[in-house]
Amino acid sequence: MTADIHDIADHRPHLMVVASDGAHVIPRSLVQSVIDGKQPSSILTEPVVQRIIEEWLQKVSA
Repeated sequence: MTADIHDIADHRPHLMVVASDGAHVIPRSLVQSVIDGKQPSSILTEPVVQRIIEEWLQKVSA
């Protein structure tokens, strides 16, 4: 298995998501484009989406 590694210095700010399959650093603009419907949510892995939803649910339930 191989993974693409990208220098995200030019894509700040970014988010770090610790998902079940490891840590992911994702540009905030990418997440915003998914929210805005400009990118499909499938661009994010299932474990990342699960973790984002989990953290959101913790925030709204607190």
